[in-house]
Amino acid sequence: MDLPTSWNLDDKPTHLNVDSSGLRVNQDSNQFGAIRANHPIPPQCKLFYFEVDIIGEGKNEHILIGLCEKSFNLNNANGLGK
Repeated sequence: MDLPTSWNLDDKPTHLNVDSSGLRVNQDSNQFGAIRANHPIPPQCKLFYFEVDIIGEGKNEHILIGLCEKSFNLNNANGLGK
């Protein structure tokens, strides 16, 4: 069973950058972008724990943290409606 251990370098918008460890993400634009983990949480995991450290939130920016299905559009800001 493969568990998520880092960000997926190939499952993200081009304006999101992942460092060589696969653990730190930054962006070079003000566009929305989401990134998936390198493996999904297996359905047989009844409890799964993860942590995210916000190093810098930027000025007047939004940071959304959550779970999504594979079909989620990584360029769409779901949950940010006004």
